[in-house]
Amino acid sequence: MREHTDAPVRRASTAADQTTCDVAPTIKARDDIDGCGCLECRNIETTTINRTVLDALVWSVRLFRSYPSIVVFAGVIILINRLLETDAVTVLPTPAVGVVEAVTAFAFIISIRAYVGTIVAGELTGDPVTIREGLRRSIARTPALVGVVLLVVFSVMTIPFFLSLPLFVLVGVIPGNPVEMVGFPVAAAVGGIVFAVPFLLLLFKFWFAPEACVIGKYGPIESLWVSWRITTNYRGKFLLILVIVVGSALSLYLPTVLPELGTGLALVPPALDVISSSIGELLSIVWASAYAHIYVQGVVS
Repeated sequence: MREHTDAPVRRASTAADQTTCDVAPTIKARDDIDGCGCLECRNIETTTINRTVLDALVWSVRLFRSYPSIVVFAGVIILINRLLETDAVTVLPTPAVGVVEAVTAFAFIISIRAYVGTIVAGELTGDPVTIREGLRRSIARTPALVGVVLLVVFSVMTIPFFLSLPLFVLVGVIPGNPVEMVGFPVAAAVGGIVFAVPFLLLLFKFWFAPEACVIGKYGPIESLWVSWRITTNYRGKFLLILVIVVGSALSLYLPTVLPELGTGLALVPPALDVISSSIGELLSIVWASAYAHIYVQGVVS
């Protein structure tokens, strides 16, 4: 049974947050907060940290029933994306179409994930967030979140390149043509593995950086470090996430490819493509909620 003495403390913290125009909860790692960082003081139930990945997904689906604004916001962006894939936008000039595509991609990848993360933080701390509060936190953290995304992209592209650079230098100094000696498929496979392994490792380690930036209000560099620590402690759980995500993607997109191998099904692939793309984007919102949930588990436990 939670003691009632927690309520005045949370209310006082909320009042302090209102002075900074941000009443959404902030969840940081234990070492980064003042005072006690136990679950009770944070108003986080033990059930939260004991949920599995599948439990977090089920919890996310139930969360969306309580916050239809998430589905509405995502649905508007998905509808715009589907319209951009048709001839309905031919009346617009090409630059305008490019701007709309960039805005919708930004809103879906960054803004929606930030909004969902803020809602999740409010629910897990027993301090529900309103639509206005969620949008306010999302907009306020957008500059830092953009910095996080740029740092992640820069890291996963440049670091693997420099790590694989000695291999290409070695190939250049070896007498003769190494590609002809071992064959192009083998050379391409070795080069791809040398680049792909650190690429995937870094992408894995920085996966929760957006949640750290939005929910924990960390700076871009701090967010990368927090995500690094979370993925170290939750390696097995995150690998399960990757398996489920890959399986979900295959189950959604393979039906749109297989009919193309036959005949007489010319009208089926476009319809299936629209449906699978829309479902896949909706599922990515569910996963965004699960990522936020796992971030909270990682920093409070």
